[in-house]
Amino acid sequence: MSLQNVIMIERVARALAASSGSADWAAYTSSARAAVLAMREPTTDMLEAATPGLLDYGYLPEEWRAMIDHVVDEKLN
Repeated sequence: MSLQNVIMIERVARALAASSGSADWAAYTSSARAAVLAMREPTTDMLEAATPGLLDYGYLPEEWRAMIDHVVDEKLN
């Protein structure tokens, strides 16, 4: 299966299930949402990695939070 069109929560749930030796990824969707939400606030290191050498992160923190919010709000099929 190509993960290109799979929503991110399902991707994370599949990864969590695989790391636990389980094929039942749907059982991991709550944990997947929690894991994604834990990443909602980018760290300074993350911002610096995305904008090496820049003194101002611009709108990057807001854009990152918008992407995380989108992932958390996506509906599983």
